[in-house]
Amino acid sequence: MLETTLVALQDITLEKIFDENGRKTLCSEFPQIMQQGFMCLQGGICLSSMGRPVSYERAVAWKVMNEEENAHCICFMFINWSFV
Repeated sequence: MLETTLVALQDITLEKIFDENGRKTLCSEFPQIMQQGFMCLQGGICLSSMGRPVSYERAVAWKVMNEEENAHCICFMFINWSFV
């Protein structure tokens, strides 16, 4: 779904993936992701890194830790997605 290369993966920002509603939902759930370590998000529409719209039924976000046990990044898994 990401339609990207390994090199370009680190340049993908939330603004490039989630629409305004998705970003609002993620921002409201962000503290829980950081505290709990993961969160299930409701379905919606997002964009692939190539700008193609994608619908998804549910998404899971989880916190990735580095060797020092500090938050490194957040990963997303989109469930039952398809291009629209």
